[in-house]
Amino acid sequence: MIRLEHVSKRYGNTVAVDDVSLEIETGLVCVLIGPSGCGKTTTLRMINRLMEPTSGRILVGGRDISTTRPEELRRSIGYAIQNVGLFPHMTVAANISVVPGLLHWDKKRIARRVEELLALVGLDPYAHAAKYPSQLSGGEAQRVGVARALAADPPILLMDEPFGAVDPMTRERLQTQFASIQQALKKTVILVTHDLDEAIRLADRIAIMESGRLVQYDTPEVMLARPANKFVHDFVGADHALKRLSRIKIGGYVKPAATVRVNASAQEIASALGGHRWGWVVDEAGRPVGWIDARDLPSAASLSEAIVRADTDEIAVARTATLREALSRMLGNGMKSIPVIDGQGRFLGEITLRDIETATAEAEP
Repeated sequence: MIRLEHVSKRYGNTVAVDDVSLEIETGLVCVLIGPSGCGKTTTLRMINRLMEPTSGRILVGGRDISTTRPEELRRSIGYAIQNVGLFPHMTVAANISVVPGLLHWDKKRIARRVEELLALVGLDPYAHAAKYPSQLSGGEAQRVGVARALAADPPILLMDEPFGAVDPMTRERLQTQFASIQQALKKTVILVTHDLDEAIRLADRIAIMESGRLVQYDTPEVMLARPANKFVHDFVGADHALKRLSRIKIGGYVKPAATVRVNASAQEIASALGGHRWGWVVDEAGRPVGWIDARDLPSAASLSEAIVRADTDEIAVARTATLREALSRMLGNGMKSIPVIDGQGRFLGEITLRDIETATAEAEP
């Protein structure tokens, strides 16, 4: 879909991008990463002709983009940036509608698209469409920025530090949502970031740059296991096995575990635990609400009194989460096992610290 052939960008005697060649296949996420000033943002901006290369050429869909008018090219490429760039005097709906309007979509089609995209990025269309950017939180504004970039359903999406201006918890949620959207839409995405964990989590291919040059272009797994040189090795860091846990979904490690209904009788509890010391407690809908220690039952007046209650959002992880996320949740809560839930919050099983230790050992090259 996108190919850079010996692309360079110079400003007088300063070389910003130096002889970069790479190919990004259709439907993949390519992350450009490297130290500040390495040329990653300049490379991104040359793809939609916000900057022009000094030499070399860039092809999109087999066509040299220098033969396409910049405004025409940009209408076929979505663009999302760190500071969002929403028009402050326009509503959320109007912001998302900009490119479809330029393409002369009819009003009904635009309205349907706005509603569809707000739902896609996790915002209530009825609550947010009429708001202005000043009325949005940082995370909401970033979501609207992504929705606007997707408005005309472009095959290519360029993203420049799209989640960099929000707090870590919001950024993690946005990354998770982006990964889910990408799984559904399969856009060709080029994303610039300075966050290696974000790159490993989201990328199909990572391009590491240094001083304007492309140092290594590989899958995250290959880059972590076999860095091309000392610069990449140092950039990746010593905890490469731990980082690879960001590439492994927990689905294959979920195990059955004893569960007890919150309103169970003593006989039902004993049967459910089946001789196990610990058991997860679930409500009538099957959602985990805490756990029990069988040793506490004889002295408790009721099951309710014996339950150690916990917020599901704090202790549980979704089946689609990564082992890195599961480990983070365990360490944050001081737990050696945590519940795994489905999309409705219902208990599916558990994952343990031992499972993650096993996966870490298996990840070593």
